[in-house]
Amino acid sequence: MASEASNQWLFTDAELVSTPSVLDGLPIAEERCRRAKGVNFIFQAGILLKLPQLTLATASVFFHRFYMRASMVPEKGGLHHYNIAATSLFLATKTEENCRKTKEIVIAVAKVAQKNASLIIDEQSKEYWRWRDNILLYEELMLEYLTFDVVLQSPYSFLYSFLQKLRIEDNKQLRNVAWAFLNDSCLTMLCLAMSPKDIAIAALYFAAKFTGERIPDAENGQAWWERLGGKPDLIIKAVGIIYEFYTENPLKRSDNPYAQSPSSIGNEEDLERTRARNSSSSQDIPSPGEIAPSQRSQNGNIEHANGSENSAAVLNGNKTPAEPSTQPNGNAKPESPQVHGVPEISAPATAAGTSSKAADESGSSDAALKEAANDPATHGDNGHSNGMAELLPTANPTAPELAKASSKRKEIEDAEEPPAKKKAPSTDDVDTTVATILTSEPTEEGEEGELEE
Repeated sequence: MASEASNQWLFTDAELVSTPSVLDGLPIAEERCRRAKGVNFIFQAGILLKLPQLTLATASVFFHRFYMRASMVPEKGGLHHYNIAATSLFLATKTEENCRKTKEIVIAVAKVAQKNASLIIDEQSKEYWRWRDNILLYEELMLEYLTFDVVLQSPYSFLYSFLQKLRIEDNKQLRNVAWAFLNDSCLTMLCLAMSPKDIAIAALYFAAKFTGERIPDAENGQAWWERLGGKPDLIIKAVGIIYEFYTENPLKRSDNPYAQSPSSIGNEEDLERTRARNSSSSQDIPSPGEIAPSQRSQNGNIEHANGSENSAAVLNGNKTPAEPSTQPNGNAKPESPQVHGVPEISAPATAAGTSSKAADESGSSDAALKEAANDPATHGDNGHSNGMAELLPTANPTAPELAKASSKRKEIEDAEEPPAKKKAPSTDDVDTTVATILTSEPTEEGEEGELEE
């Protein structure tokens, strides 16, 4: 298994401008142009052979590494970049296990070299044998220069794993731009300046800046590139190399959508702008003590500071608390709380029941009892807050008893006898009294007894 970064294939900036071709008198800009043309040759032949991008990227790495130990100046004994490009593609199909027949590879590279995809090349043509002999000859030389180090790690694999780790693999636009960055990096000497991992991180930064997207940080607030193990200086350096390639445009491209991408050389502030910080969400949420009672009800929380307003709503089964009535101490009190489905005794009903009892004891007229029994407030408050009367489960009188009680009450009203002249209560009078008590509100003692029952 290849190491993440082999020291023998990572070069400094001084070494990258002191290649064998430069030492033979080739300008550095011309060398970069020939390298880009050689890799583009690999891409064109790979398209004809329908090879995956990872195989083409491996071939480009072989091509760049070879010319760090050999010259591409034919006048000084160097090798032409098209011959080495064809040999790199032939070797990459073997190492990446995407093998093609030698005949197919030879025909493909011959067509690309002649810039004629419809050219007919067979085993009888001289062009075919010339390319076949060069590929087989330079394959052994390339293996020697590469020291048989042909197992590579691809930045495409790192990019895919990083997208999954950051949970942005579904962002199609960001993913496509990062992939295009890696494709263009194969045309440069970026693979000789940093590891595939750093190239993949730089591709994410370039894509985030080009599309204007923000990459989320870790849960602990760590920056996304630090989470991936990247360094800001290497990221900026990689983008600078690609920007230089777009500026020189050695392939004379006119339809490159990324050519106008902004440069970030020496600017780490742009790197910070690609962060999607997750700490702002916790700062924007107010504490529970800062939420007003009205805001809490809007947020779905109906609890108030007093706590007494909510008791009636909870016991009644209603979500909206009743209108509070102000007490002398300033606390809000619900109007009609209920306990276990039993309505609270209202003030008018209690007063009426007390006055009727006092009238019976003092021997006064039965008019007070009649008034209390016929008072609508006595019966109107005996129900829920929604206005529907609650029927007592077991103590309600039957229909005959109610009719009998009504007739007896009418006889008592017609007689209008004073309480002092009344005889001992008969059975009918007892029934009348029971019906009257049932229609009136219970006192506090009656409420406690009903609760206990």
